[in-house]
Amino acid sequence: MFKKIFAACLAAACLITGANALEEPTINAKAAIIGETKTDTVVYEHNADDMLYPASTTKIMTAILALEYGNMSDTVTVSDNAIDLLKDSGGSIMLKKGEQMNFRDMVIYLLVSSGNDAANVVAEHISGSIPAFVELMNAKAQELGCTNTHFANPHGLHADNHYTTARDLLKIAEYAMQNEDFAQIVMIDKTVLPATNMHSEQTISNTTHLISLWRSRDYFYEGAIGIKTGSTTPAGYCLVSGVNSGDLTYITVVLGAEKAEDGTIGSFTETIKLLDYAKGSFEIQPMINSSDPVTEAPVALGKDTDSVVLVPENGFTALLPIDFSTDDVEVTFKVNENIKAPIEKGQALGTATYSYNGKEYTTINLVASEAVKRSTWLFIVDTIISIFTSTVFRIALGVLVLAVLVFILLGIFGRRRRRSRRGGGSTYRSSRRRRR
Repeated sequence: MFKKIFAACLAAACLITGANALEEPTINAKAAIIGETKTDTVVYEHNADDMLYPASTTKIMTAILALEYGNMSDTVTVSDNAIDLLKDSGGSIMLKKGEQMNFRDMVIYLLVSSGNDAANVVAEHISGSIPAFVELMNAKAQELGCTNTHFANPHGLHADNHYTTARDLLKIAEYAMQNEDFAQIVMIDKTVLPATNMHSEQTISNTTHLISLWRSRDYFYEGAIGIKTGSTTPAGYCLVSGVNSGDLTYITVVLGAEKAEDGTIGSFTETIKLLDYAKGSFEIQPMINSSDPVTEAPVALGKDTDSVVLVPENGFTALLPIDFSTDDVEVTFKVNENIKAPIEKGQALGTATYSYNGKEYTTINLVASEAVKRSTWLFIVDTIISIFTSTVFRIALGVLVLAVLVFILLGIFGRRRRRSRRGGGSTYRSSRRRRR
């Protein structure tokens, strides 16, 4: 607990002074990642693309499909199959065969209390069968760009071909949190499920200790937003969670954490490290100002100038370390060739790509910082030169030269023929005179 308080104080001090970002944490888990949803920025990752078992964090996808395809006012009936499939799995079973429950209550039980039986019931209600629902899960994963994910069941109990990655789970969680019903349900600390035909009212509490004080007070985190726990022996301790920090929302994924000898659950402690790091190290800052000159471009035909200063078309802000300096931004630019006046202020004349700490952030048009008028005299000279050097002129000149050559050759051949005719006629007439 002391470590948590110290980390929180250190984070607050950094925010106040703006001096330095917190040191990047060392996470004791197989994989982890933390992303900010507003800026779509990953601020930390550890083995984020390793394919691992997700345990009950699987239910995030199950809930997504339940909310998108289901009718919350429906009444669902628990089938024999939904329960029988869990008998030998070691999964939690609260529901009874033939029990009827409101569908929204079923989804609440699924996410808040992590009911494996609820996952099977939801799957059958949405798709008619669990295998058909699993196909729907995998199709949705592909739609979300989760290229290293494959689901084999709707609850997350162990199966060799049931896996995902921290990065893919982040995508799934970010998508899920856009659904208001999902976001509200995963924030439920404690609730009462109404009576059914087989149960009286039941009180359930959230398995995510970051938001719930009912099961443990050791991990409560101010501003936490849920989302879903998970654990099996092969998967270890897993947690998808997050925190609201001002206008920012961070979502974390921890996979394959351990439970310490003193009972400390690693999925919670490592998530707290990530949340402290994100809150204490980053803020939205301007990376680019639209008035900052980038380069000077040569301009032909300009009146009183032969160049123009290029600036970014617009400014750009990003989620950056609190000790960020624009001096550390790398800029690579391309300027259009053969730029000629007149040029209007704000006219795009190239592009610039901005990178920081090895990551490319954005590409922005470079525009003229001021207008450049055209010199009439230079324009006339350039026009004349362009006419005489143009392809059309060269072709026309070639045709003209060829025509002249043809005319000369025709004249030469014509004169020779006339001479030939005159010479042949004189011989004939003179011979006739001699015979007379």
